[in-house]
Amino acid sequence: MKKKLAMLFVVIMLLSCMPVMAVTVPAGADTAAATTGTVTTQAASTGWVKVDKYYRYYYAKGKYYTNCVKKIENKLFGFSKKGNLCCGWFTINNVTYYGSVKQGAKGIGVGQILTGYRKIGNDYYYLNPAKNGARATGFITIGKKLYYFNPTTGKQRRTKGWFYIGSSMYYVLADGTIATNTTIDGRKIGANGAVADPYGYDKKAQGYSSETRYMVLVDKSRHLVNMYKGSKGSWVNIRRNIPCTTGKSSTPTKSGTFKVSKNVTRFGPYGRMDFVGSTVFYTTRINAGNFFHSVLYKLGSTNPYTTSPKDATLGKNRSNSCIRLPLADAKFIWDNMRRGTRVVVY
Repeated sequence: MKKKLAMLFVVIMLLSCMPVMAVTVPAGADTAAATTGTVTTQAASTGWVKVDKYYRYYYAKGKYYTNCVKKIENKLFGFSKKGNLCCGWFTINNVTYYGSVKQGAKGIGVGQILTGYRKIGNDYYYLNPAKNGARATGFITIGKKLYYFNPTTGKQRRTKGWFYIGSSMYYVLADGTIATNTTIDGRKIGANGAVADPYGYDKKAQGYSSETRYMVLVDKSRHLVNMYKGSKGSWVNIRRNIPCTTGKSSTPTKSGTFKVSKNVTRFGPYGRMDFVGSTVFYTTRINAGNFFHSVLYKLGSTNPYTTSPKDATLGKNRSNSCIRLPLADAKFIWDNMRRGTRVVVY
């Protein structure tokens, strides 16, 4: 019996001295890290220490990092409020980081904070190296190219085409970058990637449908007309901020949503029409009594290209409810916008 007890004691002592074996755990914020070697479990030690299923880093006897990002052996790591090594997406002091699930410190299989432009899962992010890998949002210039990252999720916008931020419009190219210093679909794009649309006309236009490929917005308060081509949700501005004259106080231009009903052609090739005391050209009927047409010419004029206007005023409340335009813009509507074209006057 004494010999058996002695043998059992030896076995127990041997087992208690064996190193901790590697374990695999799910990657995620404040989760345990998988090991690739031996890590001590003695909290009195310094360095990486396994406490239950988590890992902490003891920088002094009984002291470990909490609620912070630290560089350890030239690698960045995040630690939760409890001091646990963080993996996957995690947030410390309202800043979001990503702890790798594939690389980390010697003896720790995961947890190193990634930096730079990265694909994580099916999406792309920018983890700012200058800010210890903090997830960036908004517009970021990387290698002289402009990128946009969602302000909530940090995901890069990569779908090709136009999109809005407030009243400004931007274009994503095929490579996922934002177009700058160029012209696309007739829209001039500046160095910051934005198309100038200070009054939000382009965004407003997207909510309307039309029976033709064209649509017109008329802003009476600013005396501006914007013309669009496309369809609901994807209208492209083809003539921007054209000055116009609208109805005076006694004969105001009616507000509302209308459809072009016809283009006046009965007075020759220039869409000529006589009103009281004046002749206008390229006349397109919006609704009863209201038309798009040119500025005013002398009564009886037959050709707008061989005579000068008698009243070329634009940007005023001066008409008898019609919307006067520069000759070239009135002609564009007359040539292109057929019956059923949406006209929004407000």
